[in-house]
Amino acid sequence: MAYPVHCKTAWQDPMTRRAWRRTAVLRCAALPAWLLGFLAWLFAVVMTPAWLLVLWLPVLCVGIWYTLLAVIATTSLARTRRVLRVYPWQVGVAEAKPKENGSTRFVVSDPERPEKTVSLGHGGLIGTRGHFWVRAVKSGHVTETWFAGDPRYLGVVAAPGPRHLLWVAQREATDSRMPPRKKGVSPAARAMARAAGARVGTD
Repeated sequence: MAYPVHCKTAWQDPMTRRAWRRTAVLRCAALPAWLLGFLAWLFAVVMTPAWLLVLWLPVLCVGIWYTLLAVIATTSLARTRRVLRVYPWQVGVAEAKPKENGSTRFVVSDPERPEKTVSLGHGGLIGTRGHFWVRAVKSGHVTETWFAGDPRYLGVVAAPGPRHLLWVAQREATDSRMPPRKKGVSPAARAMARAAGARVGTD
């Protein structure tokens, strides 16, 4: 599968923009679907005997959890686009590996020290075992991975095409309670990561 080597950033590639729009439609459709599910749950509670509430409460908890996952997936769309507007696609630098806890680990070469690697995780939460990147990596269906970003901070992973865009990040690149990474990163790399939305600290 060829990839857009002529594009300075992944977002300049028309196929990448189409993949992002397709991802946006699917994720935005999932959220109202869960909200409609809540209305169906409420109707069922009203129309059935009160003693059945003990059965309906677990259904509500599951629905709330999956709705939160849908909200998180939807809010990552803007972050995904921001990364794609800064970094180009790279092939042959990332390897997807399954973990025993039901998550996926993306092992990516360090941009400034190719002999070393950096890991980015995805999944491991209740309800994420059915996600494409957990299922496909565990089954061995995915053998090649595209990556755009800086694994020391954040990035976007995609199946060749690109398909199944996934935003991933190191915790210190997004969590204000943790000190941002500075050691071993050049000023130019930190500037790009900042433009992509990562916390890199002050110079």
